[in-house]
Parts: sequence; structure tokens; C-alpha cells
Amino acid sequence: MLPFVRDNVFLCGLSGSGKSTVARLLARSRESEVLDTDALVVSEAGMSIAEIFAREGERGFREREARAVAGACARSGVVVALGGGALERDDSLELVLSSGTLVFLDADDDVLAARVAREGNEIRPLLSKPGAIGSMRARRQPHFMRAALTIDTTNLTPEEVAEQLRAGILR
Repeated sequence: MLPFVRDNVFLCGLSGSGKSTVARLLARSRESEVLDTDALVVSEAGMSIAEIFAREGERGFREREARAVAGACARSGVVVALGGGALERDDSLELVLSSGTLVFLDADDDVLAARVAREGNEIRPLLSKPGAIGSMRARRQPHFMRAALTIDTTNLTPEEVAEQLRAGILR
């Protein structure tokens, strides 16, 4: 069993790994609040992620995302779905690690690409380039490897992933 730090659970991973769906399922079973940093950014900005990228660029989005991560870390007893790049900033990564248990949801690149294609790329502007998932993985993998637990979601349903988390994390 993994120890909780302030009873927060943070889910990280690439787009399509299941972070948002699994966070909702896990939060429901824990009777906890669920937070999604992408949704927090959209709500605070009053515009979509694609609009933020178009108006402010990736840098503007990342600044907003860092504030959303800090706000989530200030809470207690929450399950947080982190945006795919939220941990690229060292300050955000260290804040998450000191505020809860970090879990990395992983999957094969082709599975991630298929899942993202089903959802549509309009909310993931950085995935519009060929080979984007592989280059993101290479850049983000060192941050993801700081997680206390890794779950390969390639052949699992979100419910199965949430069940593994409940078995491994919940007291």
C-alpha cells in the first residue's frame, strides 16, 4: 500500500492515457472531489485550450496550467487529473510530489493515438504534428518516472485502472 501525503492523488500521463476518466471514477469511490487541471485552466480563462494556444501560445497556457496545479496542490483529499505537460515545469513537479501521491498512467503510443483520435484533436493542439506522441513521451518521461506507481492502461478499461488504484492506494 502506498502512503498518502495529505490524501491527494495526482494522475499524470500522456493525452489519451485515461487520466480524466480514471480520476472521476477514483474520486467517486473515495467520495472525494475530482479536479482536472485542463478544465480549471479553461474555466479560469473563459476560452478553450485551442483558443488559449492561439492567443497566448504554449507559454501562456503553461503559465495558466502552473497556477491550476498550485491551486490543486493547496487542496486536501482530492483526486487530480493533471494535463499531459503539467509536470514539465520543475516547480509544478516538486509541488505535486510534496502534496500527494503521483500515479503515472501509461499506454502504447498507437493506443494513445487511437484514443485521442476518437476524442478529437481540437482540445490537444500539440498533437497535430506527426510523431507528436513519441516526442512528447521522450520529453516528459523523466517527469513521469518520479511517480510512486505506474499503471499500463493499454489493455485495461478505465474501471479496471480505477480498481487497481483503489487496491494499491486506498486504505
